[in-house]
Amino acid sequence: MNFELPATGRDQAPAFLAAEDCRDWLVKVPLANPSQAQTIVLRQLGLLHRFDLPVAERLAILEELRGSVCKLQEDAARNFAARPLPLAPPEQHALESSLEVWNLLALGYLRCFSIAADGRGAEAAAMQALLAQRTLSVFADWQVDLCRGEQLPDRGYWLKLHRILAAAESLGVHGLPVDDPLRHGKLPTSALAAYAECNLLSAANLYELPARHLAWVARWARRWGGKLELLRAAPEDIRNRALPLCVDLESDQPARYQPFATRGGRWLETTELRTSLASRITLLDQGNAPASLQLGDDVTQPSASHLLRRVMQRWCQGGSPRAEARQPASGTCHVVVGFDAAHRQLTGGRLFIPPNRDATLLRREREEFETFGSLRHMESADGRAENPATENWRVIDDWQLLNASPAGMRLSRTLDKGSRIGAGQLIAARLPGGERFSLAVVRWALREGDDTLTAGIQLLPGEPRPATVRLIQSDGTAATWQPAFVLPEIAALRIPASVVLHSGSFRLDRRIELMLDQRMQALTLYRILDHGNEFERCVIRAPD
Repeated sequence: MNFELPATGRDQAPAFLAAEDCRDWLVKVPLANPSQAQTIVLRQLGLLHRFDLPVAERLAILEELRGSVCKLQEDAARNFAARPLPLAPPEQHALESSLEVWNLLALGYLRCFSIAADGRGAEAAAMQALLAQRTLSVFADWQVDLCRGEQLPDRGYWLKLHRILAAAESLGVHGLPVDDPLRHGKLPTSALAAYAECNLLSAANLYELPARHLAWVARWARRWGGKLELLRAAPEDIRNRALPLCVDLESDQPARYQPFATRGGRWLETTELRTSLASRITLLDQGNAPASLQLGDDVTQPSASHLLRRVMQRWCQGGSPRAEARQPASGTCHVVVGFDAAHRQLTGGRLFIPPNRDATLLRREREEFETFGSLRHMESADGRAENPATENWRVIDDWQLLNASPAGMRLSRTLDKGSRIGAGQLIAARLPGGERFSLAVVRWALREGDDTLTAGIQLLPGEPRPATVRLIQSDGTAATWQPAFVLPEIAALRIPASVVLHSGSFRLDRRIELMLDQRMQALTLYRILDHGNEFERCVIRAPD
């Protein structure tokens, strides 16, 4: 079979030509230094890929390399995962190096598969099944790292995956069980399971997830890919079945829920997967620990239940429709990125200076709280006006609006024209033609192509008002003042009044002192409505 791989020769040999030599070579690689180790490994993988070797020897070398490479890659991912975009040059280099390591490892297995595909008999079939599974599983690892770097696979990737699965299907080996102790322990797996894993990763929209949850879903997709069945015809009756994922083995697209009317159309049956997910959700709701349900020792509640429901919707129930449909839109949207920058923007460019209090003034404020519940504050204790305006302050980025709804929007800009931005950040955004900034949360950010950055934005309801807050500790002492935002109650939508604080501020019934429009109030935090990597949006109420 022809997968358009480069020709091999005997001109320049790698540092090892046998598995035993490779094992000895790995001992000398500085795996504790991922950047240096990747450079060394990349060179040898490149030489190995172009050097002529028998299939059995090449496979033995790749199997020897694979375990160490997987550990190396996991360490290297820390240098680019969950970083705002655009990536800094060292982060971008780390991502590109990781992707190339996975790619060369996968192509090594693919070269073996393309040659072994000509074999006949049970022994040849077992070899073909193993090689197809190894190739697809390494591409799955490549896909996860790509999503960690806030990118999506291109069309060429899906075309390659479909061709590999189609070849395995034509040989009748796509479902044959193979052993993969590195990824599956003692459980058998298959080429189809690895192919299904890739499509589950795509359907889950990994780029929308924080790094910890991305790792959980990637692990679940790997574990449960074997629960999917490949059908050549659509199920006749799906009333008691899950909605299947549809793929076209002749296309360059990932799985979707709309069937492909082509001869390459296939269906990935997900009913068994749905049953497994539903059972785990029920057991979690009954109080069982996530680890006891084989979800992972690092998985916690209530995040596990929420995430399982999310992936079940996307894997087995036709996707996740929006509460409000997005409509095409255009125009320039002004964006200020970051909690402190947004606060400064909403205060007219004033630099945040905490109110200055001495012990006498603090005692008088507490007495006024107890008597009146609020007090008026005009200036700091030393007589200076607080938060003086600064001149020539501007951190506003211009983004192009692509679509919008009352709850959110999709924006786009040139990659290197503006502040770095990433999922979980708080921003202030002003829509085209708008007069005021709204608070919003970056739900996801993606690099598309060579020079485009897109982001999904969720608007926080209500007009934000900049405020100043100090938290009251459990011993009654007050922490330092910090910037905050107050969002109003919207009774018609049953949205309570809330305060947006820096991350780590919330504790149930924690008392706070809030200064808004030069008036101070005593309040308590009730529950969290939303949170990101730098903020918590908490319901507020008067103390009992």
